[in-house]
Amino acid sequence: MSILKRLNGITDLPTLPEIAIKVQQLIYSDEGDAARLAKLIQQDPSLSAKILQVANSGFYSAANRILSIPIAITRLGFNEIGQIIIATSLIKKLSKKSKILDYTQFWRHALTAAYITDIAAKMNADAFNAEQRQSLYLSGLLHDIGILIYDQFFHEEFNFIIDYAIKNELSYIEAENAVAPKETHAAIGAALLEIWKLDSTIISGVRFHHVPEKAPSNFKAIPYAVHLSEYILCNSGLGSFEGLMIHNSGNILDGMKISVESLPAYLNAAKKEVEKSDLILAIGKAEPNQLLRSV
Repeated sequence: MSILKRLNGITDLPTLPEIAIKVQQLIYSDEGDAARLAKLIQQDPSLSAKILQVANSGFYSAANRILSIPIAITRLGFNEIGQIIIATSLIKKLSKKSKILDYTQFWRHALTAAYITDIAAKMNADAFNAEQRQSLYLSGLLHDIGILIYDQFFHEEFNFIIDYAIKNELSYIEAENAVAPKETHAAIGAALLEIWKLDSTIISGVRFHHVPEKAPSNFKAIPYAVHLSEYILCNSGLGSFEGLMIHNSGNILDGMKISVESLPAYLNAAKKEVEKSDLILAIGKAEPNQLLRSV
């Protein structure tokens, strides 16, 4: 039986954290406001502590110490706080111990890709409609989630791909395409998001992030944005589990409707967002008592 068919039969398959669902709906809702978000955060003392620690970190250069969630939301911004909550809840829910995969490095890559993908709309707003702009961050954050599913539920197949890559001196993505071209991490990740019933724009962003030119015409924008983020990360010192992306899938710049002159701005953004990703990872791993002592 194929991996994709077996996926639906897994009884302990991870579910999307409830807090992530609520926050995603709230920050992009017409009815969303800071007061409602603050109330949601304050229901969870551990989450409140995390938000306050982020708000008081050197990254955000707070002039005065922030002691309340409403002020933190005002200082960092409604969407920024929402993205932090989504990221930390997913990292906590989906992280495991692994002999193969470095989960810290994995989430560092995923978080940075999410931030860079989200920046795409700010730098090129005309390329995205309102629905697509809402899906950018989560598409970037979840683009490689199929690798986690491979590691956690299809360990034998995952080991085989890794061994194939080592023996043939290939990158992970090259080995995966050679061994399981129809069951790549992109296909498995998209299948999981279908089980989670996420929006089709997010699912397309994950399914086609390595081959954005193959996405349906009305779904190309997000795959191209994720692909550009992935391309920057894989081919820079920021790194990726998948290795170098030597062959560019299609014309990214044309797909994103950006000029060559705009590319340095993306690279500068990538470098800055790694620092933010490291901060979120550190906060996400901290125990509640550690957080409370520090805020």
